[in-house]
Amino acid sequence: MQDQNNTSQPAKRIGLVGTFDVANYGDCLFPYVYMHLLQERIPGVDFSFYSPMAQSAGIMDYGPIRPLPSKLTNVDFPEDALILCGGETIWLGHSAGTFNFPAATLSAYARLWLAPTLAASQGITDFYVHSVGMPNVHQDAPDEIGDALSYATAVSVRDAVTAARLGGRFPVEVDPVFALSTLKTSPEWASEALKWLPDNYEIGRYMVAHISAPYLTNDLGEWCDQVARAAKQMDVPVLLVPVCHFMDDRRTLQTARELLIHKGLDESQIQLAPLESKDIISTAAILGMSAGVITSSLHACVTAVSFGLPFAGYVGKGKAEGKHRQTLMAAGVDFGMAMTIPAICDIFVESVGQDRENNRKAAITTALKAFDSLAQSLERQKGPTKSLSQDTVEKLLLLDLVPTKNWRAELKRTILRWAKKSDVCAKILNARVQARVRRSIL
Repeated sequence: MQDQNNTSQPAKRIGLVGTFDVANYGDCLFPYVYMHLLQERIPGVDFSFYSPMAQSAGIMDYGPIRPLPSKLTNVDFPEDALILCGGETIWLGHSAGTFNFPAATLSAYARLWLAPTLAASQGITDFYVHSVGMPNVHQDAPDEIGDALSYATAVSVRDAVTAARLGGRFPVEVDPVFALSTLKTSPEWASEALKWLPDNYEIGRYMVAHISAPYLTNDLGEWCDQVARAAKQMDVPVLLVPVCHFMDDRRTLQTARELLIHKGLDESQIQLAPLESKDIISTAAILGMSAGVITSSLHACVTAVSFGLPFAGYVGKGKAEGKHRQTLMAAGVDFGMAMTIPAICDIFVESVGQDRENNRKAAITTALKAFDSLAQSLERQKGPTKSLSQDTVEKLLLLDLVPTKNWRAELKRTILRWAKKSDVCAKILNARVQARVRRSIL
């Protein structure tokens, strides 16, 4: 930790921890929000960044991304404090998906929270777990996760379901991205959005639509029908905006545009946002300066709330207990959630009649109040209160290995890990996803 007598060092060295190597709007927006809000509250703060793969996604540029420990034998951090910034990051177990690491190393989840927790318990650095969620909403969470998290400096979760799954040990604090609209003036947001809007689109006079392929089950045509209905009722053109780039949103939305035109929409009234607008601040501006948002992205919904816009968020398999509705409910927003694709237009129109301005103000106020508490705690450097026992660590490491015990699943993980290193194999995997999208419109 920092030597308080060394005045040449910055007032505070803070490491932001998250999945910043995933080209996804919400994941990459967290550092921008946290840096801005912390700089307003703590003078002279200096930031570093950590993620599982130690690389920066192509939709952000905050500088070098440092690696999180791959094993618990080499846990060391030079910062005064680490903050795990949001997302569905509290879990254990290896994956065959985005973060596919060898079984001999920690999973992405364990790198994100277990390694920093161990560091905090050993007095290496303070560790704040702030407004986080958990994946696999319908699975029981192992008790050992909550046990271990109690060794972090401070922990909060973003919704009531996550809190209950962790045994009610940790408070719910609202996602700070609800304060996004306050980080620039309205003219600044408008100026950024105008860089990317088609010539016939005006600020506040277009609707954003977005869907990611994993949320579709042979129903892209049905989704397009809902978008067309909503646009007609609003009497505005549609801008299709990729949000989850790692899910190949652009290809999915290109197919959606073709289908919408085939259904009779004027080509000039249904446009795809330019590739150059994929930067997260540009995306935030395009979303925030629209007349409303239809999306499957949680943080596109949060952005809509922050700017006081009508919206419909399609929740997919998560349903009422999933991250979309639960994160919004924590901020006092209990509308805008479509449980099925056929409900999207009606939910969007219903949100038009809500008291969105009061909901916006309340969500921002609650988010900033929670962030004030985080900043105050950061200024009171705490240090370790107790040490995480070796027995607890060994139990957690065994849980982290559980998915690798199935030889078929582990063989699949190994094949996919090598496939991702090949451009040809990567193209084949993407082609399979797009074939699924195209089948959904037949």
